[in-house]
Amino acid sequence: MSTFNQNLVTKFPAEAVNMYMIYLASNQDTKYQMNLYLRKEKFISGGTALAKLALDTASTRERIAMVKEASRVYGLGKESMFQKASADEYADLLSEQERLRNNYNSYDVAPESSSITNTISSVIRYAGTKPREAHKLFADAERLAKRYKVPEKRLWHIKVRAFSQSGQWANLRNLADSRQKNPIGLKPFALAAIAGNQPLAEITRYIERVPADDRFDLFCEAKMWKKALEEAVVARDINKIMHVRGLCNSLEIQQRCDTAANSI
Repeated sequence: MSTFNQNLVTKFPAEAVNMYMIYLASNQDTKYQMNLYLRKEKFISGGTALAKLALDTASTRERIAMVKEASRVYGLGKESMFQKASADEYADLLSEQERLRNNYNSYDVAPESSSITNTISSVIRYAGTKPREAHKLFADAERLAKRYKVPEKRLWHIKVRAFSQSGQWANLRNLADSRQKNPIGLKPFALAAIAGNQPLAEITRYIERVPADDRFDLFCEAKMWKKALEEAVVARDINKIMHVRGLCNSLEIQQRCDTAANSI
């Protein structure tokens, strides 16, 4: 077959070679397809063909092996170093996910994914079901973030979403109150608490610690109309006052809005 491939590549027009490669791809004949890619020095196409095939492989170990082989093919060309680095990172991430599943004896701790964000989020959410192992799980999440160079701001957003999605409200509060430098502010915490239907006192606790420019919108989002009106009055903003009046269903608050509007 190698003689055939050599003759095909050297003696036939590119259109014929491409048609034959399409035929091989349609029949999932990876071996011969790869031989042609390598002879034509189409390392990006060859590595990508292997990577796509890896995604359809049921076994995690086989998938990792195929992604590593894709990385090897990418590495044969000077123009495919980015693809090689991506394949290496994906193979490494798959291995990390498998290690986590084995360590915690659970698929849920790290379902297969090509996203480090999803993996870190899964680890943090899983801590909600295993309180006794939460400290260890959080350490694993931090280790993953450091290993894959996840920016601090992105990591905090991941934590806020993961805590709220898994109902870990005490851990969300602990994160908000931690001595670490908060790179995202408390607005995401307030929005998470609102979306999670947390008690008004808990929601207020976050909103009152955000900048004044954001408090009005957050109180409106939480349908806390008295608080929203207070912010509008402090800002002496008649548009905000009338906004509250138009959305709330309380006659008392509507009357307060009218009084406040007339006083400005």
